[in-house]
Amino acid sequence: MLGTWTRTALAMTMVSAACTSGDNAADDDAGAGADDFDPLVDGKADGLAPEWTVVGRGVAYHRVNAGNAILIAYGGYSAKLAYSTAWATELVDAKLGAADVGHVYAVQGPADPGYNAKEIQNTRLRAHLKTIDNGAAGIYVVAHSSGSYVAHEMLGQMVRASTFGALARIAYANLDGGGSGLTDELVDSLREITFVYAHDPTLASGLSQNSSTAKALGDAYAPHATAFEVVVPSTGCVNGAGWCMHDVVITHRPHNHTTFDLAHDYTDFVNRTATTEYLDPLLPPP
Repeated sequence: MLGTWTRTALAMTMVSAACTSGDNAADDDAGAGADDFDPLVDGKADGLAPEWTVVGRGVAYHRVNAGNAILIAYGGYSAKLAYSTAWATELVDAKLGAADVGHVYAVQGPADPGYNAKEIQNTRLRAHLKTIDNGAAGIYVVAHSSGSYVAHEMLGQMVRASTFGALARIAYANLDGGGSGLTDELVDSLREITFVYAHDPTLASGLSQNSSTAKALGDAYAPHATAFEVVVPSTGCVNGAGWCMHDVVITHRPHNHTTFDLAHDYTDFVNRTATTEYLDPLLPPP
């Protein structure tokens, strides 16, 4: 395990170009526009499908089947809510539906890479979560890139609210993201946590943009945390294109060979395998 100084330094690591109270704390997510939104207008403006219900700024919910387990999918920097809903739906269709997931939350990406505006209404997500959580089912949190900072805000709120029963049912996958907002108490409260990065072995330089951070975070929070390498040969990314590889944690074959393309990589999985391998260690045994 790495020392406290290393964990602190990693917590301050920012994802530079892509993709942190209790229940009564009104300022938990009182950033820009936190209370100024109309669910209908916001959903329509973002092209949200009608089956999704906006429950807070940047947060939508959909009951997809009769399962009791819960997925919360956080999109990366600049991802529209409609992108995140498409990605979350694909995760359920490809893997999590078979693991009893029937409740799905999708969260748009932060407006800035470091989530400085704190504009996402995680408090409303948590309030809605209480109305559908049966207190026993698994909860899967998946966050891509800068969306990890939004996820850490929500998890930190749960720690401060002492909702440790729910935290103990959370399996969290940080997909090529950062460590800001994580603490030892938070990490140790979770059922599982893994830091995911991508590798294309057919490239001389075929690692995702934040692979070194993912590996360092896995080491820093071991033994409770792990790092997970998604190995995908022939991704189509050009050699050294770390931002293209950054989206390999979403799809095995990104649409842009040189950089990330959330508009397509989150929404178009036709003849493109959704990346789900990192979920296998997080699922309960059959």
